[in-house]
Amino acid sequence: MYYAVFVTHNPGMSQTRSDLYDAFAAYLRDHPDHPDVVYHHGGPTIAENSEDVDGLLLAIEAPSIEAARSFVADSPYAKAGLFAESQVRRWDWTTGRPA
Repeated sequence: MYYAVFVTHNPGMSQTRSDLYDAFAAYLRDHPDHPDVVYHHGGPTIAENSEDVDGLLLAIEAPSIEAARSFVADSPYAKAGLFAESQVRRWDWTTGRPA
């Protein structure tokens, strides 16, 4: 099953995000504690009235919503308290889906 992950960052944590960027990117590529999760696509979201990063969007594949939530919670960003809120929603990825 595919899931869309919507994350809002806590304000004032841009330095934390920058410091952990490489670790987060590495986690998306290699996450041995979650071998059943596949990261497909994602990137930062930008605040409406500025150029500041205010969150992120991920497209992942996981066997259950619980597995998807666990994957998000175990990320370096989440463990550092960067996430003010995260939502994981099952997604019917119909256009542009990986084969």
